[in-house]
Amino acid sequence: MTRLDVQAAWERIVATGWSNYSNLNHDEKVWFNLEPLILGGIIDHYINYGAERNLDTIEALEFLGFGDIAYLLGRVNTLFENGHPPFEIVERNIQWDSWCEQHHSFLINIENKFWARSKELEKALWSHIDKTKIGL
Repeated sequence: MTRLDVQAAWERIVATGWSNYSNLNHDEKVWFNLEPLILGGIIDHYINYGAERNLDTIEALEFLGFGDIAYLLGRVNTLFENGHPPFEIVERNIQWDSWCEQHHSFLINIENKFWARSKELEKALWSHIDKTKIGL
């Protein structure tokens, strides 16, 4: 199974996720939240797309057995006001920019730890997609 094989299902899930996230079932939410993380990494999760559903992403990571990566997201979350990233990307990036240089080494370390495990996470996600048949 390749990304091309499941592209139509992925596009349907993304369209539903953006228009009415609550209409996705649990398995679809796992894919919706983890695919961008796998492709972009942790920093991208916060400054582009992903952190809108940060808690669901953490839950999906734990569901697939990647509590260590969920922990990394939790560590980054502590840098934001109130201990979690704002839903709105503009507000999130304003906060990010205010402390990014100060925490640059910390963030690079977190990112490197993620990339060291990303292939295993990707394999687990593909197994999940195959097992649940959500890619059909």
